[in-house]
Amino acid sequence: MKISYKFKSIISVLFMRFFLFLTILSFFISCQKKKKDDKSFTTTKWTYESLNQYALNQMDSSKWDKKMLKQDIELFKNYPNAFNDYPTNKSPFPVVDYEYAVSSEPFIIKNENAILKGYRIAEYESFESDKIIDKLILLILTNDENSEDATYVISRNYPYLTAEGYFKTAIDTYNWIFSSSPDGFSTLFVNTKLFDLRFGQTIIIYPQKDGSIRFHQLKVFSSYYIDFEQFKNVILSNSKVKNQLLSKDNI
Repeated sequence: MKISYKFKSIISVLFMRFFLFLTILSFFISCQKKKKDDKSFTTTKWTYESLNQYALNQMDSSKWDKKMLKQDIELFKNYPNAFNDYPTNKSPFPVVDYEYAVSSEPFIIKNENAILKGYRIAEYESFESDKIIDKLILLILTNDENSEDATYVISRNYPYLTAEGYFKTAIDTYNWIFSSSPDGFSTLFVNTKLFDLRFGQTIIIYPQKDGSIRFHQLKVFSSYYIDFEQFKNVILSNSKVKNQLLSKDNI
């Protein structure tokens, strides 16, 4: 799902819920695609020195996007509980003016033995491009297509891509937090388990009946294949994944 620029975010009850949804949706849009100019963010070559300078700029109030900060403050003030289910508390903060387009896409992979729900976290190749560059593929065995889950992709930390979310299963809630650095170092926490994504950007979590988890970290990525459907088939045909999905210890 591509997100465009600006704020992302019974009859009377339904109306109020719908209004809240639209407001929050506008904030998500703002977080996922920031304003356009003549330069694509992908043309920037980040080095230690340039990242250090950018960090210094973040503390220079003359460089802040004050209009966006004001909008963020108002949103969190008006809807303080809108993001309560996410792993981290939300606090508006000033940022240097930036341009960045990011994406989150939910999907399901299933066969006769299992149902896995997942998210595809990515950035766009350029601000005007429809091509996305995957940064994380996260899957969890839920065995329930209707189980609750959510994700929140954040562009405010540019040039770092950050995201968080949760999956709820029959036995537990699995919170996750993701961070990708422009120098290529990326990490993912699922509850207390840390994954260094240099060693595989596709993560599959298998909750166990005893409350523990099993997992696979695979060096397979959707960009390697013709389309995302082909990627799903590759996951299901992986011998390690097939064996784990047959385990009687899975939820």
